Amino acid sequence: MSPPAAKRAAVDGNRATRIWDAIALRAQRDGVPLAPEHACLACVADVGANAAGLLLASQPGSLEPVFTTGAEVAAVEQLQALTAEGPGVDALGSGRPTLVGDLSTPASAQRWPTFAPEASRLGMRGMYSLPLALGAIQVGVLDLYCDEGEELGPDELLDALVYADTALLLLLNQRSGITTPAEAHGDDDAGVPALWSAELHQAAGMVSVQLGTSVLDALVRLRSHAYRTDQPLTEVARAVVERRLIFRPAEPRLTE
Repeated sequence: MSPPAAKRAAVDGNRATRIWDAIALRAQRDGVPLAPEHACLACVADVGANAAGLLLASQPGSLEPVFTTGAEVAAVEQLQALTAEGPGVDALGSGRPTLVGDLSTPASAQRWPTFAPEASRLGMRGMYSLPLALGAIQVGVLDLYCDEGEELGPDELLDALVYADTALLLLLNQRSGITTPAEAHGDDDAGVPALWSAELHQAAGMVSVQLGTSVLDALVRLRSHAYRTDQPLTEVARAVVERRLIFRPAEPRLTE
């Protein structure tokens, strides 16, 4: 199943709404606005993982850890970033989930000769890396860690993919200076489905070229502009694609 098809299947049965509610409940318990870490923590609990790490592609082909659930995971994620090896790096490059049942096997050591032995020494076994994708554009990775022998079933994997997309949305809000109340609803304007729009994918690439920035930074600018002008993100993306809205390094401007 292709990534877009998997995402369409994932929303069957109000999956995205259920997942948004689980994330919001975490934030409500903490008494704080929604944040990417709430998506990571809710995902760990929901799919039966032990830990998680969220990484962004700050530069093409590289990963920057932005959240981890513990010190050991932080060390492993930093190792991935430094060595440019590991399931997360592969998921970023391929745009598809990289699922590894045991990092301590000879096959894992052969595939990731620096990363796998050190990750095993730190106690990591099963690792499931899910790309944060915008169409064909990869902007980061959600890594889930499980005990040896544990596997994510089809339902858990689909849940995890939606959690990954929701973490990306919350990260865009955070970097755009947008506070997402814990009571917010994940609708087509503010929720995950907005990130699946083909026009948004195209607009992000166009704004990236216009500003000379990464696609992730372009997404932040698009999200920030949509919030400031009180427009749906998909409408802003359509204006960019139709060249009615052009972004400059300072501010976007409307064409005549």
